[in-house]
Amino acid sequence: MHLIDNWKQALSMTSVQAGGVIAALGIAEQLMPQLQAVLPPVAYGVLGLLVMIARVILQPKLSK
Repeated sequence: MHLIDNWKQALSMTSVQAGGVIAALGIAEQLMPQLQAVLPPVAYGVLGLLVMIARVILQPKLSK
């Protein structure tokens, strides 16, 4: 397995941040089932698409 050159900046990447939000929402839903009524299942699909889009967009903050 080879890591990307700027792996130390992973927490600054928008795609990693969005993925973390998705993971946190999934865990929160498991711990508090009442959240399932608040967040529809389609929201995870939308958030997943946002991760994919964020992954391909140039992020100037990483090139500093």
